Amino acid sequence: MYGHQGKLLTVDLTGGHIEEETYTVDYAEMFLGGNGFAAKMIFDKVPADADPFGPDNAVVFAVGPLTDTPVWGSSRGHMASLSPLTGLFCDSNYGGQFAIAQKRAGYEAILVKGSSSEPVYLSVTDQGAEIRSAASFWGKSTEETIEGLQAQAGEGAICGAIGPAGENRVLFANVIFGGKRSGIAGRGGLGAVMGAKNLKALVVSGSKRTAVADRDAVTRVLKERYPFLKKNTAPFKTLGTPFLVHLINSLGCLGTRNNAEEVFAHAGDISGELMREKYWDRNTACYGCPVACGKMVHVRKGEYAGTTVKMPEYETLYAFGSMMDNRDLDCIIEANHLCSLMGMDTISMGVTLAFVAECMDKGIIKEQDLGARVSFSDGESLKELIRKTAVRQGIGHLLAMGSARLAKIFGKDSHQYLYAVKGMEIAGHSARGLRNMSLSYAVATRGGSHHDGRPNYLAVDPDPGFGPQPQLIFRNNAFTAVGDSLVLCRFIAERGIGTPLNDDMVRLVNGVTGWTLSLQELEKIGERIYTLERLINVRRGVSRKDDVLPFRVMSEPIPDGPVKGRFCPPKDLDAMLDTYYDLRGWTREGIPKDEKLKELGLV
Repeated sequence: MYGHQGKLLTVDLTGGHIEEETYTVDYAEMFLGGNGFAAKMIFDKVPADADPFGPDNAVVFAVGPLTDTPVWGSSRGHMASLSPLTGLFCDSNYGGQFAIAQKRAGYEAILVKGSSSEPVYLSVTDQGAEIRSAASFWGKSTEETIEGLQAQAGEGAICGAIGPAGENRVLFANVIFGGKRSGIAGRGGLGAVMGAKNLKALVVSGSKRTAVADRDAVTRVLKERYPFLKKNTAPFKTLGTPFLVHLINSLGCLGTRNNAEEVFAHAGDISGELMREKYWDRNTACYGCPVACGKMVHVRKGEYAGTTVKMPEYETLYAFGSMMDNRDLDCIIEANHLCSLMGMDTISMGVTLAFVAECMDKGIIKEQDLGARVSFSDGESLKELIRKTAVRQGIGHLLAMGSARLAKIFGKDSHQYLYAVKGMEIAGHSARGLRNMSLSYAVATRGGSHHDGRPNYLAVDPDPGFGPQPQLIFRNNAFTAVGDSLVLCRFIAERGIGTPLNDDMVRLVNGVTGWTLSLQELEKIGERIYTLERLINVRRGVSRKDDVLPFRVMSEPIPDGPVKGRFCPPKDLDAMLDTYYDLRGWTREGIPKDEKLKELGLV
């Protein structure tokens, strides 16, 4: 097959069994690869009632037909499992070089289930797979583990590893991937799933290049679209994702002080412009990417002073900066680096801290109840709180649960200050200031994710209202489902190829695979994959009751700024949900109808 290696790998850590299987062209056309393959494998092989930390749960590492091809942004991989944070299906997209190495090893997807009695890592090459002891790496940081295992494996090997947070089952522990630019499967606690399995890492390498059906056709599309890519990604090339700080703040949509406000007075102190001026060292890029949105920065103070580390992305500046009313960029850089070493999601960490800080300010919880104080405007405390969370020490044992569980523990009126959907903390794209994001967060498969519906800051409508949002989100869901299954960088896809799905994306897919898909057929594939994700969640009890927004988003208008007065009242969300469910062929309770499942080939 063009674009595909044709093999899947299943590893059972309980019994040490490793099995290869092949798949057909029809299967590939149904689910593409990447997230589509991951969702299908979890639907088929993970029991509906599986405990996310139990041996029945599986974690899947998948690549897609565009991986290791000339298409820009095609070095990304996809990871999925049942999330310990939400209890639901969770997928995460990551960059770097790991996906390239996995594809060249010959496996489109690697599914790991069961649980080892001792710490292990999985070695995968084009000669097969082997389970090996990781006892000497248990307790070590992601950096030490990646460097050590890559050195053992030799040139061309790339490692993905968990840190102490994953080992200690922090519910938002992540996975860090090595290479010239590191990648992160950041959300939902997928690192904790690996920790529960005693799986410290995967190390992959291979030499099997991906065959492309019509390289000339692919080249033509890329040549035509390159001027658009160059223009639309210019801010990323210069400043990386932190360019969004000033932009989003100027729109009045930058969550501040646990989202009580949405204008941060000190945005300039955590901006991409200041980072570039005072901290920037060099640009980094995922394999084969012409944009190089990654940046390395100098640490100027603290225990890491004098070192060069990965730049905090926009989401981290939001979570540790504006949400915590914190203007100390040095502390944010240090906190971000520590989260990477420990293997922990910065969004959930920061938003959880902001929630606790407001609950303390409101008198709902007291310092003596937690054994420590969490305060706004206190950048110096971030590192200590992160360390304690990663090892579940003192207050860290509670913080490791995430904000939704803490709200249940705190009780009283704490739910009014919770900024999460389906148990996952919301990212830095306003749920009440951006109309499309209100519905997007509510229906997102994995919870407080900005990726399912995708915010668009290239052409901001001052107030599009709620009417057009269901159709917009419906089409954006297909765009992200397809992109995550190909697997393709969202920045590249949006700003180089365009959104929603269009004929140029079809030309790329057909050029790589040799298929003859139409735009309507590609959109149908996206609908199939997204519906499959919903089915996994429906089996675990999800319905309309779960497609809700935080109290503040639905009850408190934005108090000040350019979009003062905006929020999403329940009547507006209900109207959007009705239309959205109708578009999808779901019941008014959010359950896919049998006739829709038959139409999509899911039954």
